[in-house]
Amino acid sequence: MSEPVLRVLAAHPPGPGRREFLGRSLTALAWLGLSGCSGPSRRSLNIFNYSNYIAPDTVSRFRAQTGIAVVYDEFSSQDVLFAKLKLGAGYDLVVASDYMLRRLLRQQLLAPLDDFAHRNGMMERFRHPPWDPDLRFSVPYLWGTTGIGYNRRRVQGVPDSWNALWDPACRGHITMLDEKRDTLGASLIRLGHSGNSVNRAELEAASRALEEQKPLVKQYTNDYIDGLARNEIWLALAWSGDVARARASNPDVDYVLPREGSFVFVDSWCVPREAPHPREAIAFLNYLMQPEPLAQVTNATGFPSTLAEARQRVRADLLDNPLGYPPQDMLDRTLFQADLGPGERLWDQVWDQLKFRSGPDAPQGPS
Repeated sequence: MSEPVLRVLAAHPPGPGRREFLGRSLTALAWLGLSGCSGPSRRSLNIFNYSNYIAPDTVSRFRAQTGIAVVYDEFSSQDVLFAKLKLGAGYDLVVASDYMLRRLLRQQLLAPLDDFAHRNGMMERFRHPPWDPDLRFSVPYLWGTTGIGYNRRRVQGVPDSWNALWDPACRGHITMLDEKRDTLGASLIRLGHSGNSVNRAELEAASRALEEQKPLVKQYTNDYIDGLARNEIWLALAWSGDVARARASNPDVDYVLPREGSFVFVDSWCVPREAPHPREAIAFLNYLMQPEPLAQVTNATGFPSTLAEARQRVRADLLDNPLGYPPQDMLDRTLFQADLGPGERLWDQVWDQLKFRSGPDAPQGPS
């Protein structure tokens, strides 16, 4: 038997959903459709992506069509992605959020995508993003919003304010994301500040509010989908597509974007500057970024794609729905997460102090 042409290296224990991290190699191998053995391939591709952020058979279909072997690794957060790229981990294709893309471009860590063929099919709002106006270094892939996932049977009314996550009536049934940009950002917006603030006093006020919230919180985690579906989590700071997946198992699960505003995110494919197989990376992008493969991704993950024509193939329950393609009045209340520049260090300090401060009521660390 020859060496398998497709493998998954789980870099971290179970964690996020957009973002949901599998962590078990055998499960992930089955998820990607690996079966049997195959002869050697002279072409290969190393992908680094959030887990469950692709359709179950995307990689196997690409391999069958092109003969290119794929090594598919998964990360738990954008900070992990950045650290790996700085160390030169040898990836050919990675998924980066909008704020991280700004950082990667500023540090000249990405290669141009001159041979990518499908830029003209993008939805209008993603054709000229401020971080890469000509889409020379990135391919917008999936997008969504950050809001509140909740259980309609357990929560009184619609929790359409960030204040709901501080509700003592839900003590022990609240989760917050294990991502500093989302959790600190939500607290900042709740207090009337910008979710991208780099003002020390505002960040410390947001941290104090989260410290006061700790006795109510079950866990800081990105692994909340099953908890929502099993009625164990009543309120979650959550990503829209993840809540869509929980709702598919439990119709009592719903999602709201708080009236104070929140974040819209766009995750994009990009090729690291030192990628060993850039030609194969472009081949994968030209395969994936077409209506049928992207619609399959959206139907599997719950996250809308950036390709306009793909929407026609998406399941009906995701259209004009906060859990999929939200209406414009909702999107008008959102903003992108900006590159913090030198302020990143301040955010790290505040986050670390909040996360790892000891005490009996402190939420658990990363899953």
